[in-house]
Amino acid sequence: MSRKIKELLRYCEENFEKGNLELALRCAVSVSLANPDAPEPYAHVTAYRILLTAANNVTVRGEPDWYAVFGIKRGLSSKLVAKSIERQCLKILELLNGEAMDFKAALQVYDLFSRGMDELTHEYSRRAYDLRSGFSV
Repeated sequence: MSRKIKELLRYCEENFEKGNLELALRCAVSVSLANPDAPEPYAHVTAYRILLTAANNVTVRGEPDWYAVFGIKRGLSSKLVAKSIERQCLKILELLNGEAMDFKAALQVYDLFSRGMDELTHEYSRRAYDLRSGFSV
């Protein structure tokens, strides 16, 4: 990764650390569009999009809407939910692996996905989450 891209992504990360997720995302999108062959800016875009989805989609209890975070529909069978989550996790791990792991947003995505997997992949915890969140069971 070039020095220029590193500096620009560091600026994006500084905005993220200050709590300005929207600005961090816009910054990363600009860097990604200007450097389409570099995978690191796209990894930043992906991480910020996931975190923004989690921030903008919360349940009545203030928890992340895990269905929105993973991009899956409510009401799927437990097997389909588990497969969808596994597919999403593999895709995200592939994008965020390697050099891109050096930024804090990627670490938060890993933590977010881990918590979401715990809630949705086990039948009883998923039912409890749905009830707690006001989703019909």
